[in-house]
Amino acid sequence: MSSPPVFKLAPTTQQYDWGKPGSTAKVAQFAAASQLPGFTIDDSPSHDFATGEKLSAHLAKNSHLIVPAVARKFNAEDGNLPFLFKVLSIQKALSIQSHPDKQTAEKLHAERPDVYKGASHEAFSPQVK
Repeated sequence: MSSPPVFKLAPTTQQYDWGKPGSTAKVAQFAAASQLPGFTIDDSPSHDFATGEKLSAHLAKNSHLIVPAVARKFNAEDGNLPFLFKVLSIQKALSIQSHPDKQTAEKLHAERPDVYKGASHEAFSPQVK
């Protein structure tokens, strides 16, 4: 049985030093307004609300949910998409962040480990002073 083209995601939130605390943050207000049963503030990946399955696993099993041209262009057959929707509720100025593909992140880290602190494309932020 394949997934319908529209399905409910269970979102997650993360708390950062630069973010607005508690209920003053729009993100917290959106989360409270969603009234999703069992919704918790954590840093786990978004998942299918009905099954609890990670979004990437759900998309990998239901390839019809990703337009073939997008899947080919971004090598997304495994369900990982090259973009991430975020709602930021900031209190402090933020640094510029870049999230390249895995190969580029590894190359930059190898060339300049003093600036590019990690080789992971998932948590990539240059440390420039």
